Amino acid sequence: MASHFQPIISIREKRVIGLEALIRATDPKTGRAISPAYLFDAASRHSQSLQLDRVCREAAVEGFAALARLDPELILFVNLDVSSLGKSAAESNALIQLTEEFGIYPERVVIEIIESKIRDASALQRFIANHRKRGFLIALDDMGAGHSNLERIPSIKPDIIKLDRSLISNIDREYHKQELFDFFIKLAHRIGVIVVVEGIETEGEALSCLEHGADLVQGFYFARPQPPDRSCLMNGLQYASRLRSVLTEHMVRKFNEKKLKYQYYNEIANRITTVVQMSDPKSYEEVLENALARFPAAECAYVIQESGRQVTRTVVNPIHPQRRRNALFGPAPAGGNQSAKDYFMYLGKNQRRYVTSPYVSVASGNVCITISNRVTQPSGTSYVVCVDINLSASEGERS
Repeated sequence: MASHFQPIISIREKRVIGLEALIRATDPKTGRAISPAYLFDAASRHSQSLQLDRVCREAAVEGFAALARLDPELILFVNLDVSSLGKSAAESNALIQLTEEFGIYPERVVIEIIESKIRDASALQRFIANHRKRGFLIALDDMGAGHSNLERIPSIKPDIIKLDRSLISNIDREYHKQELFDFFIKLAHRIGVIVVVEGIETEGEALSCLEHGADLVQGFYFARPQPPDRSCLMNGLQYASRLRSVLTEHMVRKFNEKKLKYQYYNEIANRITTVVQMSDPKSYEEVLENALARFPAAECAYVIQESGRQVTRTVVNPIHPQRRRNALFGPAPAGGNQSAKDYFMYLGKNQRRYVTSPYVSVASGNVCITISNRVTQPSGTSYVVCVDINLSASEGERS
C-alpha cells in the first residue's frame, strides 16, 4: 500500500495549496488495483480498521515529507478514521508523533473528519482540542452529502469544510444544488471557514463553483491522485491557469446576458403595469389574463392593495406547467395577504419598482423572479402590480 496525492488548487493564486493523501493498494497475486472502499470494508469486517488507519497515516506523512522538501508551503490533507477514537490512547497522539518524526510542522497539516463516522463525540472533542493546541487544522469532510449534520459545525468549529461530490455533480445545471452551495459558502465565510470543493469533474462544474464563491478546488477535472513526486506539484496547474481566464470571460458574459434579460423582464413588467394602470380595477383579472398571453416569459401576475391584500387572484399564464398544486401550494386567491413578501415589503412609499432575487415560486414550483411596480389611479388610490417571470421559460418574440 502507498499514498497517492491529489492537488488542492487556488485558482486565484494559480498554485497548488495542498495535497490530499489517498491510499492506493494492489492485489499482490494479480497486481490489480484494490478499491479503497473494498479495502476499508474488508478491514472493518475483520476488525482491522485501527491498524489500516495507522498504515494510511504513516504512508501519507512519509510520502508528503518528500514533497514538503520541494515546497515548504504545501499543506497536507489527511483523513482520520474518527470511529477509532477512544479505543486506544496511543492512537490519539499517533499523528503528532509522525509529524515530529518526519519534520512536518503541525500548521501544515489538515485533519479531515468525516461527520458520519463520529461515534464518541467527547473523545473527538478531546482529540480536536489537543491537536488544535499544537497547531493542526481541522476540516469537516463530505459536507453536503446525505448524512451531513450541521450541528457538527458549531461543536467542532472547523477551519475548513469540504463540500462533497454529491452536491457538486451537475451543479451548473441544477438550481437547488446552487442554492444549497450558496448556503454553505455564506455560512462558511461568515464564521471564517475556508471552503474546499472536491469531486469537480467538468469545466461547467468548476466554473459554477467558482462563480458561487468556492475558495479552493479539487477533483479529476484538474488532476487524478499521483504517487509522491514533483509532478504532484504541477498537476492541474495548466487547467487552473486556463480556468482563471475562462472564468473572467464567463463572468463578463453572464453579467451581460443577465443585464439584457433583466432589461427585457422589466420591459414585460412595465407593459403589463401600464395596461393595468389604464384599466378599471373591476376588470383587472381579465386585463392580466390578456396581457400574460402576449408574454411567454411572464408566468403569473396579480395586483395588491396598499394594505398588502391581493385585489385579484394570482392569474397564471396557461402556457407554464404547474409543478405544484395541492393544499399547500398553488396560485393565491383574491384577498390573500402578501404584506410580508419581499416584493411588497421592500417597495417603499417613494420607490416605484422592486425586483426580487430568484426563488422557487409557491404558486407554481418554478424558478422565477417577481418584479413589482407601484401605480396610482386617477382617483389617487395606489396599487402594486406584481409580475412573476419564469427564468427557465423561452422569452418568445419581443412585441
